[in-house]
Amino acid sequence: MELNSLEEEKVQGEGASSETRDRVLHLEPATEEPPAQTQKPWHSGGRGVLLGIGLGIALAVIGSRIAVPGQANPDEATPTASTEQSQAPASSVTVDEVETTSVNRTLEATGTVTAFEMLPVMSPATGLQIESVLVDEGDFVKTGQPLVRLDNTILQAQLVQAQASVAQAEARVAELRAGSRGEEIARAKEAVRSAEAGVRQAESDLNLARQRAQRNRTLEAEGAIARDRLDEVLNVERNSQAALDQAKARLGEAKQQLAQLQAGPRPEAIAQGEAQLAQAKGQVQLISAQLNETRVVAPASGEIASREARVGDITSSSKALFEIVQNGRLELQLKVPETQLPQIRPGQSVEIASDADSELKLRGTVREIDPVVDEQSRQAIVKVNLPGGANLKPGMFLRAAIVTSAATGVTAPTEAILPQPDGNAIAYVVQPDNTVKVQTVETGKILPGGRVEIVSGLESGDRIVLKGAAYLKDGDRVEIQGT
Repeated sequence: MELNSLEEEKVQGEGASSETRDRVLHLEPATEEPPAQTQKPWHSGGRGVLLGIGLGIALAVIGSRIAVPGQANPDEATPTASTEQSQAPASSVTVDEVETTSVNRTLEATGTVTAFEMLPVMSPATGLQIESVLVDEGDFVKTGQPLVRLDNTILQAQLVQAQASVAQAEARVAELRAGSRGEEIARAKEAVRSAEAGVRQAESDLNLARQRAQRNRTLEAEGAIARDRLDEVLNVERNSQAALDQAKARLGEAKQQLAQLQAGPRPEAIAQGEAQLAQAKGQVQLISAQLNETRVVAPASGEIASREARVGDITSSSKALFEIVQNGRLELQLKVPETQLPQIRPGQSVEIASDADSELKLRGTVREIDPVVDEQSRQAIVKVNLPGGANLKPGMFLRAAIVTSAATGVTAPTEAILPQPDGNAIAYVVQPDNTVKVQTVETGKILPGGRVEIVSGLESGDRIVLKGAAYLKDGDRVEIQGT
């Protein structure tokens, strides 16, 4: 019965169930056993042959099903991989061409922003208190603009005194230059006449005194008068002589004064008066200058880099009140090893970036190379002019790439180059039949405009996948869309 079922399964072919296969593989003996003395082996005789044929057919069917699992029709051919790929829908991508462009060769360096010219601002007046501070750090000032005012109360009082001395000296010089007035000469003449009259009176008194003295000498000789009386008369004579001498002296003085008035002031007197006037004016100028120094002004136009001035501080000759970046001009001082100096020359372009601000991108030029190389670090300072209005501050750290040369090279869009886990990079090159080929590339310098230098792997004119490359594999068919 079991063999007949197996033959039916063979006839039915693929309609056989897995349950029937299990039954074939696990044949069971018949339920009725012959007596022991007449029993033969189950595989002997015609039944054994039929059993062997059935087992062979069953194993063949099972082997065919294992070889092609799930195949509904054993006569149907299995499709090849190339047939499946040709029937897959094309991926939509955009492409760009590999180009030959100019590639700059650069030298990397780091440096610090410094002022092209840093001007310290000192107080010209020392020992004065700061009354007010008029500017702060970051302010841009012009030449002569007041920065600080100092207390000038004492100097103002000294200026008033000096100006009064000038006025007095000017009046004296004016008087000397104008000469004597008529009234003064008239008074001097009157004084001369009075002195002359005094002389005449003194002479008359002296003559009278002499006559009395002569008579009294005779009387005394005759014994008519005492000696004391003679001495009194002689004393009057001597007094009269002295009065005459004084009168003559006054007359001479009056005549001299009159002569001076009539002749005018002496040149020496005028010169002396003018010297006194100049001295008074010089004092005024000195105090005025000291007053001007109480207003500390900017020596040049520029930006206030630092401020040390505080209200209430006392000015000193050793302490700077401000530091000014002249004209706001900054430069970048790069440290470059001496072995790389031959590649650098003034005028070369410099690309500048900042680690602190990724958006900071500047372009400067090499201005000069410091002629001295540091003996410790073996580096020289390369000074780079910075553009204005870049919002840079002295002391900032920047990175720079000095363009040492320019050469022609192959470049491709950065977006089309796909980095790989092993460190390599690939690009998908579009073939004439609109399939793509994976191409390993070696990249070089990152260039502006979203492009990268291709050292090897691509040639100018190659079309490479730009958008959609991440979803492709080698040999895929693509449909090119507009970029």
